[in-house]
Amino acid sequence: MDRRDMLRGIVAVGIASAPPLSGLARAEPSSPGSVAMSNINEAVVRYLAAWNERDPKRRRDLVAKIWTEDGTYADRVREGRGHDSLDAMIATAQERFPGYRLNLASSVEAHHDYVRFSWVAGGTAEAPLYIKGTDFVLVAGDGRMKSVVGFTDAAPAPT
Repeated sequence: MDRRDMLRGIVAVGIASAPPLSGLARAEPSSPGSVAMSNINEAVVRYLAAWNERDPKRRRDLVAKIWTEDGTYADRVREGRGHDSLDAMIATAQERFPGYRLNLASSVEAHHDYVRFSWVAGGTAEAPLYIKGTDFVLVAGDGRMKSVVGFTDAAPAPT
């Protein structure tokens, strides 16, 4: 038996004797506080939509769907706590960066009640400066975001 045949046999035995996939590997809740991956993906899409929504009422509705009542957001230059504060924070960012739209730039990685994803904005004629960031999320038991901490990965130098 050559090395390749031996390796194939080892892999086949390992796969055949492996335990069933855990809830995390199957993207199902592993505990009452965990949320299915499809729900996490939907939450991230809604989160980005809130940052992009220019209509105040629709944005406020998205904020309420995304964050818990006492939900928080913090990054190096802004923070918000609660729906009113979070909505005002996003509106202020939109005023400062007109024409910018956040787009998902990575896969959504989740385990337990934590989520991580990256986004990009800019690099267009309407918004020429390129900005990239990564957000870390703590998900509440109801699937909404309890806490979001944002980090800027790439941005123009401050002036």
